[in-house]
Amino acid sequence: MILLTALYFGGAAITIWFLRTPADVTLFWPAAGLAYAMVLLFGLRYAFAIAMAQALLHLLLVPAPPVFVGFSICSNALATVVACLYVRSRRKTLQLRTDDGLLLLRGALLLCVISAGIGSTGMLVARMIPSSDVPRVYLQWALGDLLGISALTPSVLLLITRKQLRKLHSGVNRVRLREYLSWVVIMGVGLLVIIPIAYQGGLYPLAGVIVPVVLLLWSAIRFPPLFTALATSVATFTLAMILGLGIDGFRRPETLADTSMLMATLVVISTIPILLAASFYERHVVMAALHVRATRDPLTGLLNRDAFEEQARLVLASHNGDVSLLYIDLDNFKLINDAASHAAGDEMLRHVARLVKAEFGDDAWLAHSGGDEFTVLCKQTAAAATVPGRRLLAAIENMRVAWQGSNLRTTASIGIVTSTAPQASFDELLSQVDAACHEAKELGGNRLLVAGLNEERLDTRNRMMQSALNVREALDQRQFALWCQPVVDLRAAGDGRAHFEILLRWRDAQDHLHPPASLIAAAERFRLGPRLDRYVLSALLNWLEAHPQTLPLIRQCNLNLGAATLADDEFGDYFATRLQRSNLLPEQLCLEITETSVVRDLGRTRHFIQRMREMGCRFALDDFGTGFCSFSYLRDLQVDYLKIDGSFVRDVDQSPLSEAIVRSITEIAHLLGMRAVAEQVENDAQLACLRDLRVDFAQGYLFQRPLPIEEFFARPGSTFAFDAST
Repeated sequence: MILLTALYFGGAAITIWFLRTPADVTLFWPAAGLAYAMVLLFGLRYAFAIAMAQALLHLLLVPAPPVFVGFSICSNALATVVACLYVRSRRKTLQLRTDDGLLLLRGALLLCVISAGIGSTGMLVARMIPSSDVPRVYLQWALGDLLGISALTPSVLLLITRKQLRKLHSGVNRVRLREYLSWVVIMGVGLLVIIPIAYQGGLYPLAGVIVPVVLLLWSAIRFPPLFTALATSVATFTLAMILGLGIDGFRRPETLADTSMLMATLVVISTIPILLAASFYERHVVMAALHVRATRDPLTGLLNRDAFEEQARLVLASHNGDVSLLYIDLDNFKLINDAASHAAGDEMLRHVARLVKAEFGDDAWLAHSGGDEFTVLCKQTAAAATVPGRRLLAAIENMRVAWQGSNLRTTASIGIVTSTAPQASFDELLSQVDAACHEAKELGGNRLLVAGLNEERLDTRNRMMQSALNVREALDQRQFALWCQPVVDLRAAGDGRAHFEILLRWRDAQDHLHPPASLIAAAERFRLGPRLDRYVLSALLNWLEAHPQTLPLIRQCNLNLGAATLADDEFGDYFATRLQRSNLLPEQLCLEITETSVVRDLGRTRHFIQRMREMGCRFALDDFGTGFCSFSYLRDLQVDYLKIDGSFVRDVDQSPLSEAIVRSITEIAHLLGMRAVAEQVENDAQLACLRDLRVDFAQGYLFQRPLPIEEFFARPGSTFAFDAST
């Protein structure tokens, strides 16, 4: 309160120079600008300081009739309060933007209108002026207040809020010191040149004002807004003193028209640079916000994937030392999203991001690459980067995130790869570190693995990833072919109809056929199984619909489904809809599922089997015997066949253990009302042993090698009755 009183008193005291008589009206009232800014910033109660300072001014420096003193005090204090109320009613928080600047200008006009009205009325009541001078006094009073506000209010507001302004956007208008000095020198020379021009009696001394105006516009475009505001205040005050007081050759305005033109000119000079600076600053802030949005992850504040890759490529292209890339993947993060909600998962990611930032600091490039993955690039060796990497693992493991009464926790897997000059490409490093991270995850998670220390396993994963790419290409280009292998009934003679299993062959770019074992494994690993199974089902039914004469020749067609497919609810809907539109009867279709897929998600598997069996489909449990944990599930699974894994069948005639396993599986199948099917039968000795063990069906090279589906149904006689006794 004391500070504002002193500032207001000082700003008002300066204007005494503009007064000639007690009844005169000052051409420049900077105290109005100070009061307007301070009350806006600190509250309406500080308007009391205006009244105190105005009373002291009349008491000490500008004597006036007692009647007028009351009007004078009210004109300044009351007008400031009303103007501030108007501004605050429309904007609670002011920012440096054009809309807010225009709002301040409207509030200033309101202040000037009220203040001039009260002040001119007071002078008339106190008989300080005749009634004929009221328009002149009113206009001069209003323009004096307006000039004071336009010259000082922006500077005061920006000066007091400069920290918030710098925090909002610290990168606006970065200018070298040399340009600042050049500007100051030119402005000083421009202001000083005006005086000798006027003193020598030039006809157009006001033409010299154009130099300060141009410099202020230059400042608004190039320099920070605070500098422009302060420069505008200084230039306006200087011009007001020179022109308004008639210094060194300038004639003081005498008429109302001259005064109005001068004051209006100074108001424009003090207003336009500030509005222009606000406009440019607003544009800079918007551009900075767009840049942040384009380069930063909104959840964690770290770089996003695209911005990180751009920075990483620049570092690899310019740095001659060691560079390490870390890939961080949270373990089982999906459980947090599913069990606690995605909002809880987001909170977990924010905590992890803070831990990553705390470990690697500002000397590394950090990114939230997407999902639950983070990447770090640092100019360190693998050994040096391993130290904060292991600390990060421990920090994530010890982290607890409070969420709705419970504590969430997780672990992470980290892969590290290091590049030395000449640097490897970013894509190559990313592929290696991704493989290392996933290898760490498959080893149990919560560990760090450096690429290059386990090349064999990483090479295996890389081959698997390449196979996954081949699966995508093969599906897109329809490079899979359907082949068939018969399933032979060992207990009864065939009826001439085909019982067979659909197999796949992959045709590469050179038109060579390959067994798709690696591709199918990659499809399961990289979540392409449902898409592959859809392709096979669609291709089979499309072929049968195109060859309706083959449908009566089919007794049963076996089709393999992967583990991920059984857990895909959409596949069940697609399967049911597609089968209903097909000429193939559901009773002619047997779906083969592996026991590992059953163990993975027993509930979904039961639901899928029940739904398909209600349609009429049959089921076979494939590769049975490789995981005996599934024996406990057999009572609950409604399957028709147990397919004995070929690893036991191949040794059934030589290994007592294999013989015992085959016998046990067969007896269990019969006990549960199922039938046993032996896979990979290759010789007569195996067949004889299987018959002795009462195995129901068999398939393998002994009976027939797989054939393309066209050849399988085009054999002479179109008979599919295989004599198992030969």
